[in-house]
Amino acid sequence: MDAIRRAVSEVLAEQDSRVSQRVAEAEATEKFVFVAAIIGTALAVMVLLGGGLLLFQRNRQLRLAEAGLAQQTRLLQATLDNVQDGIGAFDAAGQLVAFNSRFFTLLGLPLELARAGTPLAELEKAERDHPRSVLSGDHRGESGPVQLSLDGRDLEVFRNAMPKGGFVITCLDVTRRAQAEATVRQAQKMEAVGHLTGGMAHDFNNLLQVITGNLELLARAAPLQGRAAVHLASALGGAERGARLTAQLLAFARRQPLDPRVINLGRQVRDMTDLLRRTLGEQIEVEASVAGGLWNTLADPGQVENALLNLAINGRDAMPDGGKLTIELANAFLDDSYADSHLEVAPGQYVMLAVSDTGSGMSPEVAARVFEPFYTTKAEGEGTGLGLSQVYGFVKQSGGHIKLYSELGQGTTVKLYLPRSRRPADVAEAPLAGPVEGGTETILVVEDDVAVREAVVEILSDLGYSVLKAGDAEAALSVLSSGARVDLLFTDVVMPGPVKTRDLARRAQALLPSLKVLYTSGYTANAIIHDGRLDADVLLLSKPYRREELARRVRRVLGSPADMPSMPPGLSALAPVPAAARLPAAHGWPTGSLVLVVEDDMMIRMSLEQMLEELRFKAEGVETAEQALARLAQGIVPSILITDITLPGMSGLALGVEVRHRLPSLPLMISTGYAAAGVTLPAELQGRVGFLSKPFSMAQLEAALAELRQDIV
Repeated sequence: MDAIRRAVSEVLAEQDSRVSQRVAEAEATEKFVFVAAIIGTALAVMVLLGGGLLLFQRNRQLRLAEAGLAQQTRLLQATLDNVQDGIGAFDAAGQLVAFNSRFFTLLGLPLELARAGTPLAELEKAERDHPRSVLSGDHRGESGPVQLSLDGRDLEVFRNAMPKGGFVITCLDVTRRAQAEATVRQAQKMEAVGHLTGGMAHDFNNLLQVITGNLELLARAAPLQGRAAVHLASALGGAERGARLTAQLLAFARRQPLDPRVINLGRQVRDMTDLLRRTLGEQIEVEASVAGGLWNTLADPGQVENALLNLAINGRDAMPDGGKLTIELANAFLDDSYADSHLEVAPGQYVMLAVSDTGSGMSPEVAARVFEPFYTTKAEGEGTGLGLSQVYGFVKQSGGHIKLYSELGQGTTVKLYLPRSRRPADVAEAPLAGPVEGGTETILVVEDDVAVREAVVEILSDLGYSVLKAGDAEAALSVLSSGARVDLLFTDVVMPGPVKTRDLARRAQALLPSLKVLYTSGYTANAIIHDGRLDADVLLLSKPYRREELARRVRRVLGSPADMPSMPPGLSALAPVPAAARLPAAHGWPTGSLVLVVEDDMMIRMSLEQMLEELRFKAEGVETAEQALARLAQGIVPSILITDITLPGMSGLALGVEVRHRLPSLPLMISTGYAAAGVTLPAELQGRVGFLSKPFSMAQLEAALAELRQDIV
């Protein structure tokens, strides 16, 4: 039993040992599993945390990307909305994916379709009433953009394909560009017409002046009666019509000499209303409406009257069966918005003069051309087509604006906008009227056209004035420097020579402070006109003018007859002044004085001899210096020796030295094609020497002789 017990105990002890070992192993395993579980759990948590963090970062990046995309989308849309051009983008399926409101506005598409995803077909339906489709793509074979006029706008539409399908339509509003191009074309046309008109007007008006002046002189020299008087009156009337035609062309070209004054148009319109009623006839009812508190304006009163009369006559012609003509005056303000749509308009305050009729009206095609010169819808012989163009030119030259509104069967309204003036109205100058009066003052006529000069000189002489004459400004200054008494300088504006007309007037008044100046011209260019207006100190008598106009204007410039010196006994203001009663010739040399001319060019020598004879000299010409010395050796002593410098054999200067040795007191005149400043005189020729520059006119010769005479005296 003990052995069994010991064996059982050993077995039990072994079992206990094994159990303990197994328990220890289980506990170790359990502990390992627990630790592993903990580690695994930690790793899982870390993995989960890492995944969550990554997911969070991805979500954050996605949100940022979405926000950036939204920002870019808003920026793109804001950019599109602020672009002046219309833009619409379509994908390959033909759906609208990007656009701006300008796209729908310019193309006249409904704004309710302005949303992403709108099919192209739906937009094409909306533009069926357009004159031409720009969405259908039928024009893709054409080169360049599609030109379209829609709702008063000029459009250019471009269609461009996108690389991955779809296309972009860009719509440009080129209305202002078209207006600018039209304005430039009109300005170029005006400039061309202006140059043509200006060049033609100067010569044409000079011709008319010659015709008018000589016809009036003919009428006074041999009074005509019967048919001869009718023919004379017809000829004078034709000259006047030619003058009006030139004036109308100059007005359209904005080159007429304006004399703007500060005026109140209300008074002027009221004064003209009765005249218009008589002119237009009983069939036309004339009504004038003048707004209270009407501003003053700066404009030429005479041109305002002409413009109003032209518009009224056009209105009458549009109402052959009678109607109503309404003249309206009001203050107006043309704002920036109006100026933006009319490129030539400066925003500001204006005085508006509107003339409306109830006549037949005009079609848009006719209304677009009414201001063009020589364009008329009247039958041949019933109108020149220059009335409205003259009004247009006057308004533009005055710094104003003109607008025409017309509809067929509804009548026409023409609105003139003249700039406001804040100055008080000027005192109106009395018109040139009353009896024709002459005088005894001395007038210097400066005119390069010989025919015009001679006619004017004869008219002024016929009026009793003493008249001196010059062919250009240099000759005129020579006359004035000679000491001659001159009361009025009557000068053409456009003349050849280095001395300009305004410089002539300034230098003349510096020599004679009391000298009055009266300008005349058929085309003034820019000599006395700036910004389309006469200079403030300028008095102008436009060519062609009648004898009565010349007499009244000269008398007004010189003063009333009461201010004139007393006339010689037995002479009336209109009677011709005998030659003995006039001032001596400008050159001051005794009549019949001998002049020896030394000139190798036969034509120049003969011409100079003729000029001298016209100036009441006795002239003798030779070809060489040797011939001149031979004549002096024969005992012939001239009053003046005129010699060219370049002569065959002995030069003119050498001749002068030799003559000075023989006749120390003999006055010499050096004739040269070079400037006097470029001629170096020998010491022997100092004093009593004058210069005559080639080419020269009779007036220049006369002035040079007068200057030489003054040096001697």
